Amino acid sequence: MNAMNLIPQKRRRAPRILQTGRKAHYHVVSRINGRAFLLLEKEKELFRNLLARVADFCGVRLLTYALLDNHFHLLLEVPETAGNPDDEELRRRARLIYGKERPGQPLSFARIDLALRAGGTVREQMRQILIGRMGSLPMFMKILKQRFSIAYNKGHDRCGTLWEDRYHSVLVEDRPAVLMAVAAYIDLNPVRAAIVDDPKDYRFSGYGEAVGKKAGIRSHPLFQMIAERYAESVDEIAAAYRRLLFIKGSNPTKGGTVSQKAMAKALAQKGELSAAELLRCRLRFMTRGAILGTQAYIEAWIERNKTHIFPKRPRSPRKQTNTENTPLFSLRNG
Repeated sequence: MNAMNLIPQKRRRAPRILQTGRKAHYHVVSRINGRAFLLLEKEKELFRNLLARVADFCGVRLLTYALLDNHFHLLLEVPETAGNPDDEELRRRARLIYGKERPGQPLSFARIDLALRAGGTVREQMRQILIGRMGSLPMFMKILKQRFSIAYNKGHDRCGTLWEDRYHSVLVEDRPAVLMAVAAYIDLNPVRAAIVDDPKDYRFSGYGEAVGKKAGIRSHPLFQMIAERYAESVDEIAAAYRRLLFIKGSNPTKGGTVSQKAMAKALAQKGELSAAELLRCRLRFMTRGAILGTQAYIEAWIERNKTHIFPKRPRSPRKQTNTENTPLFSLRNG
């Protein structure tokens, strides 16, 4: 027996499924520690404001979201790269999340501004620090959760961990039908929680926020993105999405459902059969750290990331036996 086997090995976390070198979309979920119901109206307002600022700083596009009492859902578009913003753009973004200098906070807007004005090596190093925090899902989530934890603990005279474990993310295929299905799953959270009967009546969600704005539902970031990319009418996209919400929301779940009366009212607005058939598609599952999309999309992603998913393991130092006729997989070991 190898004596080294007696030493416990450090447990490795499963690598996140991230798409690098190209634009990517993610469904992200994170929960309060112990599933405690700590996010009340005041806290949700604070979180929503911080969410918008951190997304702007990181260059991440928030397509929709839902803030519940003990967890949140986000649908995000992460750019291919952080780009190369000029100094003035870096200052603008820095103002969003960096304020006065505080103990334990190595960066402040004043320091950033002085470093950028200093020029030379100091300027370049500061630029590298700031740009290194942009265009990245892990960095976006780190800044968001850390800053909200600090604000929450300070406002409630508490200390310690606020969030439960790591956040969970699902890589979502960049197709309108898939993105709208995931967005509907997110926007229907307050309906499943039996908080409201119609998603438009919940303030702390992407759909409810868009309805409440002066521009109305046309301001929904997901609808705007699809319209820009495919030259579609925002109004038609919004109407199709509302039908999707009510068809999916009428399906029985463990929580609440939309009423038949509300569903009939939504569908009576010129719903087309072909659209209805598409909109009836339900998400089969929301897996932690998985990929959501068509089979072709998932297989293509796996092919591109073989070395990341299945890294080669170093051979054991013990004596190797003849493995010419040994099967590649063992049923006993899975």
